[in-house]
Amino acid sequence: MNESRINKKSVYFITLFLISGMIFLSTLNIQNQNLKKNLGFNSLNLSTIYEYEEQWLKNSNFSIPVDPWESQVQGDLSDITSFSSFGQANYEVIGEQRNYSNISGTPLNTEWTMVHNPEFPLYPDTSTINSEGCYVSHTFAELADQFPSVHWERNVSMPVDMEDYIITSASLSAVVNATVTAFPGDWGGGGIEAPGDATGSGSTQNYTWDYVRFYVLLSDLTRNKVYEVAYNQTVDLGKDSAGATDILLDTFMTTVSEEDLIFYLTSVISSDFKNFTVTLGIRIWCEDNWVSDRDIWDDLLIKSCNLTFTYEKKIDRFTTASWNQMGNTLSGENIEITGGNLKFKYKIDQLWPVDSSPNSEIRFFINNNTLLETIKLSSATTNFQEATTGGFDVTTLILKNINISVSIQVFIADTFALNNNITISITDVYLEISYTEFIFDTEEAPWFFSGIFIIALVAGVILTGILIAYIKVWRYPVPVRKIRKYSKSLEKEKGPDLNIVRRKTAFNRNFHDELKKTEKIMKKPSSEQPEKEIIILKKQVLKE
Repeated sequence: MNESRINKKSVYFITLFLISGMIFLSTLNIQNQNLKKNLGFNSLNLSTIYEYEEQWLKNSNFSIPVDPWESQVQGDLSDITSFSSFGQANYEVIGEQRNYSNISGTPLNTEWTMVHNPEFPLYPDTSTINSEGCYVSHTFAELADQFPSVHWERNVSMPVDMEDYIITSASLSAVVNATVTAFPGDWGGGGIEAPGDATGSGSTQNYTWDYVRFYVLLSDLTRNKVYEVAYNQTVDLGKDSAGATDILLDTFMTTVSEEDLIFYLTSVISSDFKNFTVTLGIRIWCEDNWVSDRDIWDDLLIKSCNLTFTYEKKIDRFTTASWNQMGNTLSGENIEITGGNLKFKYKIDQLWPVDSSPNSEIRFFINNNTLLETIKLSSATTNFQEATTGGFDVTTLILKNINISVSIQVFIADTFALNNNITISITDVYLEISYTEFIFDTEEAPWFFSGIFIIALVAGVILTGILIAYIKVWRYPVPVRKIRKYSKSLEKEKGPDLNIVRRKTAFNRNFHDELKKTEKIMKKPSSEQPEKEIIILKKQVLKE
């Protein structure tokens, strides 16, 4: 019977303990797995966190040699170049101004070639270049020579490829004069008929009257593009009121506007960007005003021709120059990037031509990704200044596991003409990267979980004991506990370990105990005092 109770109690305790332990171990395992998953490691290691801020670039002030910096130009290589000087890196936008003025003064026979006018192919009676210029004389006598013409051409070959240049200014001037027979204009007289002249029998026979047209043409070599850029056409030359002879004194041809002249020059040169043709022409028109008309053009001259223009280097849109550096790699699963800041200084050696190129700027690239912020070249001054206060935040462009590269680029956003070089410079280029590093122990720490397990095991045993005590004892009130205790003792075959004695015996035991307490007092010299104390003590005992 007792054995059975003991076994039941043991089974109860063991079962309860095992259940508690299994619950605890399951909870501990779940927490362990979650911890491993969150940390991304197969086991728990102790770690230390370090915070760093490093300058990632080398040779920030471009000391000679400038390694590891490298430069690169894209687009028209003749528009921009890069070079380094002590303490700075430079971008040089290449400008240039040239002038053309080879066609000047009196035409020379060695420079001009006489050719037919394809529209009026008949030459005048006399066509030549003499000491006075391009000379023509002609007599119309009711023959097929009513509208003769002559051209003198000069091919121009430019010293540079004009595709890389823009004509920025141009001027043209040409001087002509003429002498003609004016009177009489009737049959056989040879006079030139002008508005107001008599043409016989009191009536008029005219439509355009007689005139000569001097002109200057610009064309490409193939004559696909031909533009008249200057002319002089007579109106009243040869009028009868002038007498036997009428003279046109030195007179400038009427020229097109400078804007149009630049356009025409640009157009004809653009055919091959190298060559074009200038043509001096004289065309005579003789209207048949009489039954038998005769017109005498004594001397017609183009005395001089001057063509000059200025052309400047063309800077093409989308041309770029860059200074680049390839930095080290920031890698590791235990690395976290927390910040990136790009700083540098820049200047220009002369103010940027804002009117010609308002959109050109400085751009920045980190790992070939551009920063949205830029710096307009129009903001550059002749002294070094910070690109922006505090630097540019490039945190989002900093990547792990690749070589971190930096590029600072001058970007030409407009096509424009530049007459001299402009140099943009940079220095003190810094890329500051902030990151956090987690340093883990090389060995695992299983004792950590073992310690937790031992502590938890002890706590589980204590909790189990408390639970059992509560179920078995503490849940009952105190009186009930005493009754249960004595009831259990009565059920035992062996009686309780209690000796029942008589009242007198108990009294004597108590009396002797009290007497022992007075032995020390009895040993004192005075005999009266102990006796009094003994008497008092006896009285007290008897009362009890």
